[in-house]
Amino acid sequence: MKTLIAERIDSIPELEALLLVRDDRASDWSPEEAGKRLYVSTLVATYILGILRERGFLAERDARYRYEPASSELADAVDQLAAAYARHLVAVTEIVHSKPSRNIRDFANAFRVRGPQ
Repeated sequence: MKTLIAERIDSIPELEALLLVRDDRASDWSPEEAGKRLYVSTLVATYILGILRERGFLAERDARYRYEPASSELADAVDQLAAAYARHLVAVTEIVHSKPSRNIRDFANAFRVRGPQ
């Protein structure tokens, strides 16, 4: 679960969106519908759904998104995350909030010493 968060979840809205579409796998979600359910604007929902698609959680067709993990391992990790979030909401939330932002990580990585290529 921590690895999944570390590698693919940057915010609580991303986590909430992921769990929303996972819990209703039979539906295709528009950004408008997801935004209403997540209490965010359509613009924010569009961004979040796009990020989740890029990270292998969702498939997109005709500007609608469906829960379709890129692998069974990813699906299992999301199932474990959902169970942990249901039982340990505060702890999971703290893990997400304790992550440095992706921008900070990218900036720090620019200064890593790399070996010969």
